[in-house]
Amino acid sequence: MKKLFNFLKTILEKYYNFIIFFLCLLIIIALFDKALAAGLIFLALLIGVTFWILSKAGFKNKNLYVFLVVTLIIHLASVLFIYYAHFQPFGGGAGDFVSYHKTAVLVSQHFKQGNFSLEGIQIYHYYPVIIGIVYTFTLPEMIIGQLFGVWLAVLALLFVYLIVIEIVGSEKWAFIIGLIVNIYPSYLFYTSLLLKDTLVIPCVLAGMLLCLKLIKNFQWRIFFIFYIVLAILMHFRFYLAYTLLFTFIFCWMLFGKPKLKKKFIYALIVIPLLGFLPYISTGGGFYGINAFKEYFNPEIINYYQKEAYKLSVQQPSNQPFLPENQTQSFTQLLSESNIGYDSTWERENVDFRKEPFKFLKENIKSLIYVLLGPFPWQIIKTRHLFALFETIPWYFLLFFIGEGIWGSIKARKKSILPVILFSLIFLVLMSVFFNNYGIITRIRIPVFISLLCLIPLGLKDHEKE
Repeated sequence: MKKLFNFLKTILEKYYNFIIFFLCLLIIIALFDKALAAGLIFLALLIGVTFWILSKAGFKNKNLYVFLVVTLIIHLASVLFIYYAHFQPFGGGAGDFVSYHKTAVLVSQHFKQGNFSLEGIQIYHYYPVIIGIVYTFTLPEMIIGQLFGVWLAVLALLFVYLIVIEIVGSEKWAFIIGLIVNIYPSYLFYTSLLLKDTLVIPCVLAGMLLCLKLIKNFQWRIFFIFYIVLAILMHFRFYLAYTLLFTFIFCWMLFGKPKLKKKFIYALIVIPLLGFLPYISTGGGFYGINAFKEYFNPEIINYYQKEAYKLSVQQPSNQPFLPENQTQSFTQLLSESNIGYDSTWERENVDFRKEPFKFLKENIKSLIYVLLGPFPWQIIKTRHLFALFETIPWYFLLFFIGEGIWGSIKARKKSILPVILFSLIFLVLMSVFFNNYGIITRIRIPVFISLLCLIPLGLKDHEKE
């Protein structure tokens, strides 16, 4: 406490004029919008604690703090614009964020009454509960939940910054790539809403950073943090957690440290621990065997490709259509399908045993759509033209990503393999199950961000930095 007090005293003395200005501004804002003022105070506290922890953890580089402040400004501006301008070009104002807010309000009402039971509240995952806790200490207003998402965006970009340093070793490039990620349209838009993506994305990026560190230098302390991150991610999007889990195991066993004999001893503990995680977290069985059996069958795949998003137009996202014999995890997946059938491309059912080449062609086409779409000729409604602000720059950036991957392969740079493997596995998974651009542009965000971290490797002068 004494260290925290001294830190606050130093900050107060150093930024006295700015703090006074901020307090005066809050008073003025509170006269017109109490919820916004409360949200800004809460956000300022979260950012202050984050900067204090970073300082105590040994992060002294001023460029990092400047970068995080820029990130804060960009995402704060985005949230305020979307909230007050009612900017909803895709879903028309409907979506999971509406039901999340209503659930969070109910949770906060229970907690304020001293009732910490969630009985009677329909909950598919705990993100609305987290927002409900935020509402309990502040006000039950959506803008406060969105401002909480701004802090999560700052954390996500912190992990991006550190991932680039881990791979490239350049703080300059970490700053540049971070700025590119900050203006990535889907990321900026979806994380400005009250969606669980605001929490999922920093979890994936934290997991990727820890994965890279563990492969380079295995430490039990880092592994258990990685384990906790995987457990959290498994609750919110188990398919992303599985992808990250298998990526780590393959890369660590293939070329990670320590040396073979010691690694074998570690593996006797690591492999079972990771294997039981899906069973503990979601009941998915050892290494998710139950989930694989449930989802990788023709009926479920066909349902996703033909019916899931068409039906979601007719039903609220918090009451998804669901076959009676399916499990809660299926509900979580389907509840995200609220964008509508008008952004879905048609897929042809092909039996691999009868037409293997046609089957392969159809799936390669879907993989291309997932990686590069939506293409201009696939856009039906005028409001979906906003997607071109993302896809067109992505084609240019993808060239440098490809150059970086190819150059790293020739140079046998192993540190990029986790990023490539994670991205490839998940893109293939999306190409199998999803043919709706609304959900694809939302779910592929962690993959695209991970790939953007490889851009410096595609530029000849990155090693000079």
